[in-house]
Amino acid sequence: MKRSLLVPGSFFNRLLARFNTMKKQFGRHHLSRWVLAILTFLTTGFAAKVYYDVLRANGFNLLEYLLVPLFCMLFVWIAFSFWTSLWGMISTITSIGKLNSAAKSAEPDKPLSQTAILMPIYNESPASVFAGVEAMLQSVFATGHAQRFDLFVLSDTTDPDIWLEEERTWAKLVSALDEKFPRVFYRHRPKNIHRKSGNIADFCIRWGSNYENMIVLDADSVMEGKTLVEMVKRMDRDPKLGILQVPPTPVNQLSLFARLQQFSAKLYGPVFIRGFKSWAHFDSNYWGHNAIIRIEPFTTHCGLPLLPGKGPLGGEILSHDFVEAALIARAGYKVGLADDLGGSYEECPTSLIDYAKRDQRWCQGNMQHIRLIFSEGFRLFNRLHFTMGVMSYISSPLWLTFMILSIMAMLLDGAMSVPPEKAQEIITASALTLPSWLQLEGPLFVFVLSMVLLLLPKFFGLLILSQDPVRLKEFGGWIKVSMSVFLEIMFSILMAPLMMLFHTRFVIATIMGEKVVWSAQNRGAGNLDILDAMLVFGPHMLAGVVSGILIMLISPALLMWFSPILVGLVVSVPLAMMLASVPLGEYLAKKGLLLIPEETATPDILKLQKLAAEKLEAEASLLERSSLFNSVLLDPSFYSLHKSILHATDSNVPVKETDLKEIVNLISRDGTIGLSKEARKKVLSNADAM
Repeated sequence: MKRSLLVPGSFFNRLLARFNTMKKQFGRHHLSRWVLAILTFLTTGFAAKVYYDVLRANGFNLLEYLLVPLFCMLFVWIAFSFWTSLWGMISTITSIGKLNSAAKSAEPDKPLSQTAILMPIYNESPASVFAGVEAMLQSVFATGHAQRFDLFVLSDTTDPDIWLEEERTWAKLVSALDEKFPRVFYRHRPKNIHRKSGNIADFCIRWGSNYENMIVLDADSVMEGKTLVEMVKRMDRDPKLGILQVPPTPVNQLSLFARLQQFSAKLYGPVFIRGFKSWAHFDSNYWGHNAIIRIEPFTTHCGLPLLPGKGPLGGEILSHDFVEAALIARAGYKVGLADDLGGSYEECPTSLIDYAKRDQRWCQGNMQHIRLIFSEGFRLFNRLHFTMGVMSYISSPLWLTFMILSIMAMLLDGAMSVPPEKAQEIITASALTLPSWLQLEGPLFVFVLSMVLLLLPKFFGLLILSQDPVRLKEFGGWIKVSMSVFLEIMFSILMAPLMMLFHTRFVIATIMGEKVVWSAQNRGAGNLDILDAMLVFGPHMLAGVVSGILIMLISPALLMWFSPILVGLVVSVPLAMMLASVPLGEYLAKKGLLLIPEETATPDILKLQKLAAEKLEAEASLLERSSLFNSVLLDPSFYSLHKSILHATDSNVPVKETDLKEIVNLISRDGTIGLSKEARKKVLSNADAM
């Protein structure tokens, strides 16, 4: 017998060798797609068979005929996510130690194509926005490619005081810049037509012909200069690459909720992203920011149509990024995911309330994609992306419906569990013969299987971390990271029923025609007082208490099954306050819990951002924002700056003579303090009126 056959893991190595041979024969992403599809449907079929036998043990009733297809619809997404994560873990482990593709750049002497960096903003803190801008400028300058980039701050701000502060902050930054840095332009769009997508489209029409590519950011985005350069190099190497998305890492926030999001995204996210890329390949997706786009095909093919009917399901397309990716793919261009590139950062909501508000906007946009799934011309994988986006929200009302129907079906059967003598029969009748220690009662087996598929991917990140001692240390070491995973799982379980009710309400409200106001995102610190918590989460708490009492009265045996859901609802008010707490988040950070590498080994770009933010916020604290309107009217230099911006960016808007007379009369009587925001905007939008 050969020695190699006795080496632990040799079977795995032979299996891996066979797998690599198949990859070469069929193409890695095609093989991944088929394997993931087969595993997903086999797992779903097995779980459905067990579930069917559970129902059959007590005799079918009318409701149970609805439960089986509903169970399959819900379980298939659990199985797909699990196998995608497992695939990502295997792919990551087998590639550890290989040369990072980011190092395989194009010829160093070849000049980069001219690229615009776009930062659309909407009623944001100017200090925060321009801190990110300043940090990126310095980082790009350090690469030696500064002259190949221009940066555009594209403002859709509706608050006139913030608008004026943006102009002053931009002017100070530009005057302090050396000519060797990338140029920085600022434009305030007079009318916020079609929101962010309209702002980007406006840029493409006005200045897009001057650039080959544009890198689209969010107001809270920062990206390292070397990452920006590498993105352009990859676009230059492949003329058919239309969009290249770089996954952003959430950073900088201190509340418990934000730190939970940051930790989970950093530890678990890369596993799923790697698995996603393994099958998506160049049929990937666009997430709306921290991505580079080839301007010419984007401008030609990605104009967003108006959907038939009234909003929210008709009219203007809200979640534009998925649609733009589908349109550019339809035109024959690739949409890629640069999962190997770091240096891409964003900020996440600081409280569960802010997270839910953002989700409500996204829910309304994603619900519009239902009709796009069946529209002509889109590629299969873009339809899959649309479906995944829709399912991320409608799965909540489907789960709620499934649970309610299950209780009703059990009551009709008059039995809350499978008779013990039938438990073995159910398992042995399934497609898989299980070891004796896994032979659980049917309903419990389905529950345990679901929990395993949901929770096990969280431990894949730990397994990958075990292969990288340096990165493990950056997460705080084995003990700290294990405790952090436990904390994250516990809080995720408690938050799950709250988000289920939120999403259910959002979906119903959208179907009923309720439109969401897309206001500026709250990017400030967390903390939530008890009155606000009671106002938002009081109904959740009441629903949990009432449901618990009803279940206990109808059948105490069901209480155990529904306890994970009921506990989260009952404690929703104190839970929401804990999650929004900045002191609690800071306390856990001091104890080394929920750490991410960006906290223990802070990248230079985030250090630059922090220094710039401290400087700009100190300057802003000395400024009376409400006095800026008077200043621009009385200070010749400020007026000249504002007027030059209006004319240079074609933003001078006529004012009706009657409106102007009314404004003049108000100022004559009460001074500028009596002017509404709308009146001040009219004055500021027209140099002659000023």
